[in-house]
Amino acid sequence: MNAFKQAWRSRVRIPLMAALSMVVCVPVWATDYPKRPITLIVPFAPGGPTDVTARIFARAITSELGQSVVVDNRPGAGGTLGGGIAARAAADGYTLLWGGTSTLAVAPSLYSSLPYEPLKSFQPVSRAVRGPLVLVVSSKLPVHTVADVVALAKSKPGSLNFGSAGVGSIIHLTGELFKSRAGIDMVHVPYKGNAQVLTDLAGDHLDMAFVALGHMLTHLNDGGLRPIAITSSARNSLVPDLPTMAESGYPGFESLEWFGLVAPKEIPADVLEKLNTAFRHASTQQAVRADVARLGFSPVEETPQQFSEAIAAESAKWRQVVKEANVSVE
Repeated sequence: MNAFKQAWRSRVRIPLMAALSMVVCVPVWATDYPKRPITLIVPFAPGGPTDVTARIFARAITSELGQSVVVDNRPGAGGTLGGGIAARAAADGYTLLWGGTSTLAVAPSLYSSLPYEPLKSFQPVSRAVRGPLVLVVSSKLPVHTVADVVALAKSKPGSLNFGSAGVGSIIHLTGELFKSRAGIDMVHVPYKGNAQVLTDLAGDHLDMAFVALGHMLTHLNDGGLRPIAITSSARNSLVPDLPTMAESGYPGFESLEWFGLVAPKEIPADVLEKLNTAFRHASTQQAVRADVARLGFSPVEETPQQFSEAIAAESAKWRQVVKEANVSVE
C-alpha cells in the first residue's frame, strides 16, 4: 500500500510542478509597467499645437503612471519622419507616438512611400483632443457670411486666395474641401507655419484661411481678422455666435484637427490597457481640460477600437479630398 501511495504522489507531483513552472513564466507586464521613463515622440517642432497638447498630456500621464513621460521632438517630412522612428521602436510601451490628423489620416494619401502604415504599424491607444477650424477672412474683404465668400469667389474666378500652413496640411485640405463643395476657384498660398498665415491675413496680404480655433482666438484682438464660420458639427462655446459651415449652407461639412496616442503594433495587451486607462483618467483632470480648452480643443475619451475606427474614417475622407484636388508633396 505504501508503495502504491508513493507512486501515485509521484505521478501527481510531475504535472503539478510543470503547471506551476508555466505560471511562473507568464510575463507580469500589468504589475511592473512602467519601470522606467517613457519616451513620447512628437513628430513636429516645439511650440505648435501638436507639441503643446503632447506636453499637457505627458504631465498628466506622468502623474497617472508614476514614471516620467519625456517628450522627444522629431520634426521633418510633414510628421512622417517621427512617425517612422516610432514605428521602428520596440513594442514594449516605452516609446510612443503623439499622432494627429496629418500624421495618421492625411500622410498616407500624400506620400507615395511612407516609413509606416498607420493601422498596420501602430496600435491606437486613444485620441486625446480634437478641435475645429475657423474660416477667417481679411477684415478688408467685403464679406460677412460664407454665402458672401462664395458669391465673391464666383464673381472673380481665380482671383481670391487662401493660405495654409503648408501643402497637405489640414487647413490646406479643408480649403480644398470648401472649394469642391462650393464649386469655386481660389488660389492656394502655402506657408511654413500658422503664424505667418494670420499675420498676412491681418495685414491684408491674404484673403482667407481655415485656421485652428485656438490660433484665431489668440490673434482676434490684433485687428484685421473677421471670423466667418466654424468647421465643427455644432457651435463652439468659445465663439457661440459663430455659425457652423453646415448652418451656412454646407450640410455635413466638418473638419477637425485631432491628436492622440499610438504605440508600436505588437504592444502587449495589458500595457495597452494600462495606457488607455491612464489617458482616460487624464482626460477627466480639471487642469487638463482647462489647458486644452484654452487652445480651442476638447478632450476625448476613446477605446483603442474607437480610435482605430476614427483613423480609418478620417483617412478615407481626406483620401478623397487629396484625390479630387490632385494634391501632392512629391
